[in-house]
Amino acid sequence: MSLTEKKIRDAKPGPRTRILWDGEVKGLGLRITRAGVKSYVLSYRADGRKRLMTLARASETSLEGVRRLSGDLLVRVRQGEDPLESRRSVQSQPTVAEAMQRYLEEYQSRRVANGRLSQRTLKEYRRQAKKYVLPVIGRKRVVDVGRGDVDRVLTPLPPIMANRVCAFLSAFFNKAEHWEYRPQHTNPARGIEKAREVERDRTLSAEELSALGRTLDSDESLNPSAVLAIRLAAITGLRIGEVIGLRWDDIDIETGVVVLRQTKTGRRIHTLPSVALALIADTPPIGAYLIAGRKSDRPMDYSAVRRTWSAACEAADIKGVRLHDLRRTIMTEAAALGVGSHLLRDMVGHKTTAMADRYARRAGAPLVELRERMGASMISKLSGLSKDRDMPE
Repeated sequence: MSLTEKKIRDAKPGPRTRILWDGEVKGLGLRITRAGVKSYVLSYRADGRKRLMTLARASETSLEGVRRLSGDLLVRVRQGEDPLESRRSVQSQPTVAEAMQRYLEEYQSRRVANGRLSQRTLKEYRRQAKKYVLPVIGRKRVVDVGRGDVDRVLTPLPPIMANRVCAFLSAFFNKAEHWEYRPQHTNPARGIEKAREVERDRTLSAEELSALGRTLDSDESLNPSAVLAIRLAAITGLRIGEVIGLRWDDIDIETGVVVLRQTKTGRRIHTLPSVALALIADTPPIGAYLIAGRKSDRPMDYSAVRRTWSAACEAADIKGVRLHDLRRTIMTEAAALGVGSHLLRDMVGHKTTAMADRYARRAGAPLVELRERMGASMISKLSGLSKDRDMPE
């Protein structure tokens, strides 16, 4: 006799768990426990073994719906599949949170140990995962994450952060494929169009640099080590992370040569101007690092330098400027003096001339002068003037 909605509602628990079988779909039954919990089950054979698969609570679906589901599952059984094993296989797959822990603590931490990734970058990855990724898709299984899930993570973020998190997720899902958590070539973050970023072009004027210098000199509340880091970043063009990472063993005061162990372009030999060497020479060694942290064997944390920077800018009444703008300032100054892209690249340690070209293009006087000279040259040719005739000044 077939199950009906009324029979299901009226079914009472007995002294032991029992199953009422459906006469319409073979193998489909309603299981009623001693506690009165009613669930749909499906009985079938796979590989010669009898299987009993729980489908859903009776309160969660209709009889018609569970019959359709049972029919689909029985088709898969006839095709040689075992739905119960397939379900267990999926359930054994890690969630995004579980896979992310392995990705950060095992894979990326090993890259830090091998010198392939900086500790600061790993810290930023952890921050992105905790703040943006895990609250949205942390509970989903890696294999179930789709493009829409990635969009839900990225949509609320500002353009620059959205692009960074998208790149982070793409690398994460690539590794998930390598670990066979997902089928190959199914990365849901691959191919997402980048958000349009507005390039920052903020530099400090001569007046702002003077005001900043006076504040760094006179404000005794500022952390001296952080002040040193800011000064060195301003006069060398080094990234603040490169300055913080300087060890005393890497600095040769006599030759002015310093070894930068970890940079975005790898290990690099760098020379320092005499004014920077004078600042270093006047600094008493406290620990292994030039910019000493609270512990003698650790450098100062980036956030501590940034707090000092913010306090100094506020005291000097300088608005809308970031630490990295010091690097942009010195490159713009050099480009304004007519320094070419290749020399700019080598001065501050860019990997290619692409970034240096941006500053060279922005340079005022040299670019105006070049355009004036080339315009005069071309007009002379268009006018048919020979080299021995008078040329426009």
